[in-house]
Amino acid sequence: MIKIHKLAALLILTICSCQQIEEQRLRLTSKLFNKGIVIAGITHLKENDPNCNNKNCAVIEVNYPIFKSQPLLNQRIESILKKEIEGFLPSVGTAKTINDYMKLFIKSYVIFKKQFPESKTPWFLEIVVETNYNDSGWLSFASSSKSYTGGVRTNEWMQYINTDTLGRTIDIEDKIGDFSELRKQAEIIFRNQNQLAPDAPLSATGFTFKNDQFHLPENIGSNDTHILLHYNNYEIGDNIQGAILLKIPYPSVTDVAEFPYYEDILMYYEDFLNWWSDQNWTP
Repeated sequence: MIKIHKLAALLILTICSCQQIEEQRLRLTSKLFNKGIVIAGITHLKENDPNCNNKNCAVIEVNYPIFKSQPLLNQRIESILKKEIEGFLPSVGTAKTINDYMKLFIKSYVIFKKQFPESKTPWFLEIVVETNYNDSGWLSFASSSKSYTGGVRTNEWMQYINTDTLGRTIDIEDKIGDFSELRKQAEIIFRNQNQLAPDAPLSATGFTFKNDQFHLPENIGSNDTHILLHYNNYEIGDNIQGAILLKIPYPSVTDVAEFPYYEDILMYYEDFLNWWSDQNWTP
């Protein structure tokens, strides 16, 4: 089969002029090396309890990317942050901006502190939105949060958000293909990471998959080299297991594969041009 691929590549190259070959190379390599839309910067916002006079104060911090000339995408990122903060609020009232939501978080703590003055540990919430993948009109974000609003321990949470450049949700299965094969690969990696034999029950180390059958997590994202599968705390086990991250390697997450022999063409491109130039032919 590889000989057929090579032959197809050489045939395509030989029937084109040098100019056409260069145009073909640029089209293909633009897919391979396109780095996506431009990030203008990272925004950092912080809000403290204004009534606190020591270092141990209630605080909320958020970090997120801003994209150049992409208002709809920036609005989507802001909506992600506001929804995360809203989960810690009794209501949002007339709040509109991220800063409004952050002030409400601090206000909620101040009210809580008046009701329970014996409480010693102040609240905190930290949210970070990172761009894991940005190419060919597909962006994969990781939004992670760490918080304490009472109880015996801090809480951590992660979600992946996959969008296009307009901030619209992308069905990641359309990008990476049938989930059935991904599920098989993921289970192999999961068992290897947790030292489980292929035929051992998943519950052997305390994991709680429904009917003891492996399933993919709610959060599936991507970076430049891997499909990322993230199980949050309590999704398949208790807090002892903690969050589980599986990385499934793959050669390409873009649509380069729409041109089936692009790797062969790029491989033989330079050799062909060298041979062509040796002939002293004029295209």
